[in-house]
Amino acid sequence: MASSPPSATTLSLLDKIADLSDGLKNGRQGAREGLLDACTSLVSEISNPSEMMLRLLWSQPAHISVLWMAVEIKLFQAMESSPESGEIVTDIAKKCDNNVDPVLVGRMLRHLAAMGTVRETGPHTYALTPISRAFAEPAYQDSILYIADNFAPVHQTLPAYFRENNFKSPGSGVDGPFQYAYNCKGTHYFEWFQKRDPEMGRRFASMMETWSRGRPRWFYEEYYPVNERLISGAEKDTPFLVDVGGGSGHDVEGLREAFEGQLPGKLVLQDRPEIIDIAKIGAGVEGMAHDFLTEQPVKGARAYYLHSIIQDWNNEVNTQILKAIVPAMKKGYSKVLVNDFVVPNQGAHWAQTCLDWELMASLGARHRTETEHRQLYEGAGLKITGIFQHPNSLDSLIELELA
Repeated sequence: MASSPPSATTLSLLDKIADLSDGLKNGRQGAREGLLDACTSLVSEISNPSEMMLRLLWSQPAHISVLWMAVEIKLFQAMESSPESGEIVTDIAKKCDNNVDPVLVGRMLRHLAAMGTVRETGPHTYALTPISRAFAEPAYQDSILYIADNFAPVHQTLPAYFRENNFKSPGSGVDGPFQYAYNCKGTHYFEWFQKRDPEMGRRFASMMETWSRGRPRWFYEEYYPVNERLISGAEKDTPFLVDVGGGSGHDVEGLREAFEGQLPGKLVLQDRPEIIDIAKIGAGVEGMAHDFLTEQPVKGARAYYLHSIIQDWNNEVNTQILKAIVPAMKKGYSKVLVNDFVVPNQGAHWAQTCLDWELMASLGARHRTETEHRQLYEGAGLKITGIFQHPNSLDSLIELELA
């Protein structure tokens, strides 16, 4: 049977891919990201339903399962010494853990090669790719284990949860899909890590660290003009920026390093005591244990920065977080900087939509549109004075001042 002529959408995507391919060759900014999205759209457009079913329901779940097994037997570590030309399965298997069957290793590598995770260089011969080489790192292994092992029960029980809750979107951080799956109603996701499963919490933190790699940082000149919006007009010898709920210090340390010697005041990292104890911060950054639901102790700072905080909580809790900061702010001077997704009303990216689903399942939370962001901040006595975005980034930097 003759194949159908390509649709107008297919032809448009092919033209777009050709243009972006030239852009990638010539170093055009954003060409790589655009090409990834266009190629993904083309696969969906030209696949028939059964092909898409096989890809989504067979190949991808099997891929996750094989990755999980690869962590268990340290497959990627075993391949780190393999030459670029590759190594035969039996030799790779000898270097794996658990006295694994070479036949099993061969079956795993065959699917990993089919999915592009490793490179097949000859019959029964495989080599690492940049992706699988990264998967040998502890942080990526933690990410695989968190998704495949720790969070899978939440996805598996979602239909049952919604049947029992009349198919309404959850809005509680202590009575949602995560609590249903783990039978821990009344215990928040982060509290579970702290009190019941520290290893799960460690894997989660490790996963979030990998998530931030390679992404444009909020203080890049093309993202948010720090010199113009913060340093200019800042008072000397007063707190410059407070990283509220800043974890181990990834953002505040990045800011300190990027503007070494240029910041007029000190930086403060705030989080739970056990997080501050292990924070990786240098000279010029003060670690401070603080519960962001209570009044902000650092008064009159130039900026209070919240990265991926607003997305993790419902409006009621977020209003409490913001109102705890408002009394510490100096009108006309202090700013709140929210580094989060602003979801478009049309054409949201898959990274935004899938994370929104994960936020719902884990925290009873969600991403917000610009209108929803504005409504939240206005209810806390703040106003948006700017929304900034890097051309290669999906998240935004929302600048707020006292209303």
